[in-house]
Amino acid sequence: MKKGLLISLILSLSFLLLYCSQEQTAKKEVLAKINDYVLTLKEFEDQLTAELELDKDFKLTKKAKQEFLDQIIQKELLIQEAQKLKIDRKKKFIMTIERYWESTLIRDLMEFKGNEFSQRTYVLQEEIENRYNEMKKFDDELPPFEKIQGKIAEKLKEEKKRKNLKEWVDSLRKNATIDINDEFLHKN
Repeated sequence: MKKGLLISLILSLSFLLLYCSQEQTAKKEVLAKINDYVLTLKEFEDQLTAELELDKDFKLTKKAKQEFLDQIIQKELLIQEAQKLKIDRKKKFIMTIERYWESTLIRDLMEFKGNEFSQRTYVLQEEIENRYNEMKKFDDELPPFEKIQGKIAEKLKEEKKRKNLKEWVDSLRKNATIDINDEFLHKN
């Protein structure tokens, strides 16, 4: 008895959740349906806005909007076909995605740490003057100090930031536990 009640309760909740999710999708303005894929107006506008931000030369006209939608439809059809053929589950595809994910993650981390170091990095006026005097030794036609001190300061700050980043990366390795099996490494 209790088991039957539990099963009917679970089924009722499942139907309720399914009904609510379908109702929410119905409330969204569906721009296009490509097989089982639903493209809402908001998703389309978000993608269009992102495209406009990336491509400053993109001129939004009715025709361009239609062509953009056609590109999304074509892309979705190709994705669906690739998934139907299970290409998205092949080792080569997965490895490519992993490499891209890793590269993007590392790039974002380095950008984050670079910004962090940049905010804490400063250059003394004496450092700028010393660099200018060093440059002057090798270039008699160097512009006056006042004209290039800003560029020198930027270059020195960038050098310090890169040095700090390298030291940080080195400290990660130094503080990590790394065991390498040389026998396997040098095995023919």
